[in-house]
Amino acid sequence: MIKLKYILAAFFLSALTVPAYANNSGGFTQMKGEALRAVFSDTMMVGEYREYRNITRTFNYTEYHSKDGKTDYIEGRKREAGRWKIVGDEKICYKYPNSRYYTQTYCFYVFNADGCYYKFTPSNMTLKRRPKNWDKWSSRAVRKGAGGSCAAPVG
Repeated sequence: MIKLKYILAAFFLSALTVPAYANNSGGFTQMKGEALRAVFSDTMMVGEYREYRNITRTFNYTEYHSKDGKTDYIEGRKREAGRWKIVGDEKICYKYPNSRYYTQTYCFYVFNADGCYYKFTPSNMTLKRRPKNWDKWSSRAVRKGAGGSCAAPVG
C-alpha cells in the first residue's frame, strides 16, 4: 500500500512540471502568455482562412502586428487598421474600429504545429480549452521570414 502511495505522488508531481504554456495534442502546442505575445509582436503573419471569403474573393490574408498593439490587415482588396491584444493569457483578440466590414471583436486560441499557427474560435473549444475538432480551425498563418510552413493550401 505504501508503494502505491509513492507511485501516485510521483505521478502527480510529474504532471505539475509540464510547462504552463504547452498543451500538446497531435503535434499542436497551445501558445499562451509571453510565448503567444512573442509570436505576434512585431510580426507579419501570412495566412489563409479555412473557408473562402466571398466578399474579398480570397482565402488569403496578411497582417502586421506592431509591438504597440496596432495591426495592418490586408485581405484581397480590403485593408484595415486594427488593434490586437492578448486576453486572459491565452487568447488573441482583434478589433478594427473604423471598419464597416469587421464590426466586432474577434478572439482566437492559437496552436502551433511546425511553425504554422492555427487559430480556433472560442465556439470551437471545449471547456478544457482544446479544439472540439482539430480540422475546424478558422485561419492559419506563418511568420513571414521565419521558415515555418503549413499543410497544403486550402484554396
